Amino acid sequence: MEEERKEVELPETEKKREMMRHSEDVEELREVLKTVREEVPGLLKDIVGPLKELMGTSLTEEQAKERARAIATFYKELVAAGMKEDVAIELVKNQFISPAELIKNLLGQAGRIRREEEKVLEK
Repeated sequence: MEEERKEVELPETEKKREMMRHSEDVEELREVLKTVREEVPGLLKDIVGPLKELMGTSLTEEQAKERARAIATFYKELVAAGMKEDVAIELVKNQFISPAELIKNLLGQAGRIRREEEKVLEK
């Protein structure tokens, strides 16, 4: 009879351990998300401010020409080195990302982080 009792208690003990581990994991995740929630807005403000300033700044005609020359030269050098044109275009796009696209990506990531936090905290 005592053996039967041990068999019944063992699964219950194991369930309790699993629940405790799950609870600890949830608490640790909450702490991580709390830190992210506290730190990310400040980081975004530090980044977004200068980027907005960049977006608001119009390029002079000469600056626009220089940027266009740099982009064209970069592309030509990639193709001249034997790179396929479509791959060269992708590299140019990645190298010369617009400030507007950068801000859009940053804000999108911040929104995703915030939504994930809210989902976890609801549980």
